Amino acid sequence: MSIATETLAAESKTFKWTVRLNNGQLRQGTSTHTSKEGLIRKLASDPDTRSVLDVKANASNSGGFSKSPKKTNLVAAARQLELCLQVGLNPLEAVDTVRDGGDIEDPVLAKGLLEVSRDMGQGVKMADAMAKHKYIFPELMTSTLQAGETAGFTASAMKQVADDLEAEDDHRAKVKKASTYPVVVFVVSSIIFVFLMGYVVPQFGTLYASLSGGKTKLPFITQVVIGISNQMIWLVPTLMLIVISGLVWYKRNSQEERVREFVDPLKMKLPIFGNLFQKVALTRFCRVYSALLENGLHPVDALQITATSVGNISMERAILAARQGLQRGESMVEPLQNEPLFPKLLLKFIAIGEKTGDSTVALRQVGRFYSREVDAITNNMAALIEPIFTLILAIMVGTIAMAIYLPYFSIGDLMGPESMR
Repeated sequence: MSIATETLAAESKTFKWTVRLNNGQLRQGTSTHTSKEGLIRKLASDPDTRSVLDVKANASNSGGFSKSPKKTNLVAAARQLELCLQVGLNPLEAVDTVRDGGDIEDPVLAKGLLEVSRDMGQGVKMADAMAKHKYIFPELMTSTLQAGETAGFTASAMKQVADDLEAEDDHRAKVKKASTYPVVVFVVSSIIFVFLMGYVVPQFGTLYASLSGGKTKLPFITQVVIGISNQMIWLVPTLMLIVISGLVWYKRNSQEERVREFVDPLKMKLPIFGNLFQKVALTRFCRVYSALLENGLHPVDALQITATSVGNISMERAILAARQGLQRGESMVEPLQNEPLFPKLLLKFIAIGEKTGDSTVALRQVGRFYSREVDAITNNMAALIEPIFTLILAIMVGTIAMAIYLPYFSIGDLMGPESMR
């Protein structure tokens, strides 16, 4: 019996699964079972489960990993699907048309559409088929489509999805554009600094040492700069290794709660960029929440999805607290007031929407206001950042220049009495 048990345990595999509950929500998890078919039967037997959407071997078994398509390619695919649905194609025909003739160059997205087409061919709805691939099709997309399919306006829902994905991609591009200038300036400044410290300063250090015979004491700032310069041979590679390792680690762990609890508040305190990140998060909140409400989602469900889209853990927790308040029949304004990142203007618009019973219009209006502020910040980013980086570069070069030229004021002491004869 013991041998049989050990054999069974050895044959067990870990599977990731996704099911849709009777209330329409998705539930995901990981389970260990001897076979995929057996786990499907087990999940389907749960009285709370309406349908089993996906069961696949965990990455630890198969060695695979999850990838996401490029956002611009996803936006293009959504626009093409919208066009196909608007002209009267059914959802399966629309997916096949985009997959076969839509020039989908992204292999991840192409594979995702192929899987969606296969599932839809077996009777699965488009939103449910896309929900199986959360790394390819975001939850905002699948939830909006599900609401549209339920209410019978799939084409309008897809248009809303395309609009929201496009707006999000535009904001991402603006932030990237705004970050390009400071990054280039920082890289150039770093190259100049390394060149001066690694090549120029050692030349003068050798010159001063030969003139004074190593007996004359150099100015303090010169000693410090030369001391740092002498360590550049190991300091630069070490710093590069630390930075690259840190970036790789952060990319892998950026969604961990403990990491976000440290990084998200720090991002909001950055000069210039902190205001930009806040406005982008507020724009996402207004756009996503209003879009979900427009497509028929209940406010409680809409807030759950919106919380994951704002990109800031403090905002996310405040939104989830507001969701709990709505479940108790309370206003969502009070929980949001406890988070300073939500300005009074937005809270007033939310309160107006709750009183009038039409939060969508109010949120769309304030969302456009914050979107214009994002545009203004990104358009003026170079002008705002240039003085800061100019000052930093001036301090770096000025310090090195002082360290090099201060000894010239005491050139006689450096050369010594014997050399002056």
